[in-house]
Amino acid sequence: MNGQEIVVDVLRSKLEEQPWYRRVANTVTTASGTLVGVLWLAVSAGVELPTEIIVGGLVLTQIATTVGVKLTPNGVTQRQVAELEDYVGKHRS
Repeated sequence: MNGQEIVVDVLRSKLEEQPWYRRVANTVTTASGTLVGVLWLAVSAGVELPTEIIVGGLVLTQIATTVGVKLTPNGVTQRQVAELEDYVGKHRS
């Protein structure tokens, strides 16, 4: 067993051990940010606010979502393991 196959085995076992929500952490973060943006838009539409405030709130929501995705630790996904297995299969020595 070479080093690449060992990495694939480690990732496969890590995938099986991690909780389900770790694989979709960035998706949940993005969906939460979108929900906050939609709620902000709905609330601000019902209240007379200047357009600059409404747009500013949406921009801040987008920035916070982007930072949240950047800082959210994502887990190992099935796709990563499959891509690495394909790579190892093509580059066996």
